[in-house]
Amino acid sequence: MERIRKIHFKDKEILIVDYSDCKGDEMIKVFNEGKKLVLSENKRYLVLKIFNEKTFLSPDFMRFLEKEISEIDQFIDKHAIIGISTIQGWIIKGMNLWMKRQIHIYQSMDEALEFLVKEK
Repeated sequence: MERIRKIHFKDKEILIVDYSDCKGDEMIKVFNEGKKLVLSENKRYLVLKIFNEKTFLSPDFMRFLEKEISEIDQFIDKHAIIGISTIQGWIIKGMNLWMKRQIHIYQSMDEALEFLVKEK
């Protein structure tokens, strides 16, 4: 499965970061793959992150994210996330306190995509 991919929705390019079934070290690898792409293309993105019931936000990943997100934050216009549990939602809300860009939580891919392409 391709973890980092781009799709087009309503004439907008969206970067998909798929963390389904990932835990700590795997999530770091996926993040680094996405970061490498973003930095190499040097352009702004709409980002959709996909989780599922097997995705685990480990403390190691969260500490890693705190250090690394600032390097690519300037390239992210909007963040949306789907497939998270209630507890993961609490963690995301905590992350939103220290991130420049808010991660918006949605129940479905369609809702998230509509949010991402909606003009500000």
